[in-house]
Amino acid sequence: MKKTSERLFEAKTLEEARSILKPLLSRGRDPEGAAVRERVHEILENVQREGDEAVLRYARDLDGFSGTISTWKVEPSKLQEAYESLSTPERDALMSACDRIREFHERILASTVRSLEAVPGRAGVRTLPLSRVGVYVPGGTAAYPSTVLMTAVVARVAGVTDIIGTSPAGKTGIPAAILAAFFVAGVTDVYQVGGVHAIGAMAFGTQTIPPVDKIVGPGNRYVAEAKRQVFGTVDIDMVAGPSEVLVLADSSANPGIVAADLLAQAEHDTQAAAILITTDRNFALKVATELDRQLGDLPRQKIARESLERFGFLLVVPDAELAIGLSDLIAPEHLEIHAENPDGWFSRVRNAGAVFIGSDTAEAFGDYCYGPSHVLPTNGSARFSSPVSVETFLKRTSILKGFSSEGEKRAMIRTTTLLARLEGLEGHARAALIRSLGKDEVGS
Repeated sequence: MKKTSERLFEAKTLEEARSILKPLLSRGRDPEGAAVRERVHEILENVQREGDEAVLRYARDLDGFSGTISTWKVEPSKLQEAYESLSTPERDALMSACDRIREFHERILASTVRSLEAVPGRAGVRTLPLSRVGVYVPGGTAAYPSTVLMTAVVARVAGVTDIIGTSPAGKTGIPAAILAAFFVAGVTDVYQVGGVHAIGAMAFGTQTIPPVDKIVGPGNRYVAEAKRQVFGTVDIDMVAGPSEVLVLADSSANPGIVAADLLAQAEHDTQAAAILITTDRNFALKVATELDRQLGDLPRQKIARESLERFGFLLVVPDAELAIGLSDLIAPEHLEIHAENPDGWFSRVRNAGAVFIGSDTAEAFGDYCYGPSHVLPTNGSARFSSPVSVETFLKRTSILKGFSSEGEKRAMIRTTTLLARLEGLEGHARAALIRSLGKDEVGS
């Protein structure tokens, strides 16, 4: 097995660092992308055409589901049974996380302008929650009850009343931890369906699964591509890629803590990225030593080690300016700042999905219970997109209503007529002029 010190690099300029980080920066360019797109398109087309029958066929072939159409909806009583099957500390942890997430997003909602009603001569906006949302919870090598809380609880706070949950069942059904999380979040419509066919079912609707307005939640590259292809039929939160953490650190940081946080990300899957950018080479060497030591008894060691070998970097740069510049270039999903003055570093950061300031604030806290949703932009999309929040589940309608005076009305008619004719749209001009007592004011 390779030592993680082999992943230690040095760069004095942005160009050198960009070259070193090329495997990370180009991670979104999937060489098998065309094949994935074609397969996803085929599945979605069949689901749209055949409905339940196609979904059931794919659930059996791809998920290992052994039931029937009549049994793939989980009975609500099973959700409560799953919750009660957990230990008391586990139930308390779910409830505690749910409460923190709800309280955080209630504060966000209170600070968001819900509605500004129009009055004569005033424009306004009306804000309403979406009617129906679909929550996708991935399967794979781990169960993710936290994803349920970080999406469904937030949607409920926003005012969404109809929430559908889907997750691959396999031969043994959806894991009890996920069902328990749906119970805690108050979601009763849960279907044992995963993958592309689940996305298609929620987007197009089937005889059994109703169509939704928006689909949220992470998944593998097939699920991500399916969300990309159904966008427009429904809204989506984002096209999420593999998880990633970037740690910015100076010599004051604790190498054991930084190594633990890098491994927490690397153990997600072999595509996850864990990067350290530091201004101190000796510190980077200490982190490499800690990574090797902590990997020794990590249960998911094989996954974490492959992740580090593919997308793990310990990069030494000469100063904080270059470190922060590289961070903004990468625009990481999770950014940790371990520095003597972490707030000073943070004030200069522009691009990140979530920022964890100071060595006490583990990224793992954000994964489960700190409050903000852990569904975050990845693959550099934090340059232009935002985390899931209550705003994700709200829609706004602009309101235009009348005028405060006859003078304002006449000015509006004149401006509209001039601009419409400037664009060559005489019909628009006439629609304005017909509301005027005197058509001669603007001229022909």
